[in-house]
Amino acid sequence: MTGAPLYVYGIMAAPGLVPAGLGIAGAGMELVSDAGLSALVSQGVEQPVPRMRRHLLVHAKVLEQVMANITVLPVRFGTVAPSQAALAACMRRHESAFRAEMAHIDGRVEVGVKASWREAGLFADILEQDAALRQLRDSLQHRAPGETYYDRIELGRRVEATLAERGKECAAAIAAALSPLAERETELPPQEDCMILNRAFLLPRAREAAFDAAVERVAQHFGNKLNLRYVGPVPPFNFVSLYANWLGGEGA
Repeated sequence: MTGAPLYVYGIMAAPGLVPAGLGIAGAGMELVSDAGLSALVSQGVEQPVPRMRRHLLVHAKVLEQVMANITVLPVRFGTVAPSQAALAACMRRHESAFRAEMAHIDGRVEVGVKASWREAGLFADILEQDAALRQLRDSLQHRAPGETYYDRIELGRRVEATLAERGKECAAAIAAALSPLAERETELPPQEDCMILNRAFLLPRAREAAFDAAVERVAQHFGNKLNLRYVGPVPPFNFVSLYANWLGGEGA
């Protein structure tokens, strides 16, 4: 294995753990150990690794199996060490940094919360709560389309502005309910136009039940206005930054 490229899943304290099952593309998994650290790897994986859903799911599942038992630093999907020697040298060079990162996530898990508008009835709900918008809408109903072009644009603009403001208020309310239970959090890019919140939280395992209950209260509070997605626990990808450039080559 010494000179072969190695697909890297994560790094943990030695002796490490090899989970049951197979890795990316059905490859076996093993450990490369040095400096009191162990990297979980597969050899013989196609390079570069295609960014396909099934491979992404396997990468995440492997790390989830490990993190259920010990602390593991997740490595970004698709990371490949050029050789066993390069990976071992990397662990020696960055031992202190890796151990510091492990301390930051030890006993903690990442969870994700996404909130999106439920589009059914959304426009009617906005109009119901805004008399000025209702009046503008009603003024368009009995006029020829050619006469109302700019008024319809104005109605759309004002509805969009109202929706954006309401989205900020809802996102702030969700964060206020959940943030006190987390040690760290990070805002992620929205995945769709109707998404008002996409946030990852890092929390102690001991607070999982309390966080679950808080999410349930949020869901009940917003009722049928929002679609709420709650994901986790998952490997803390959004709170650990291990990229391919830390491998560096044989002299890393």
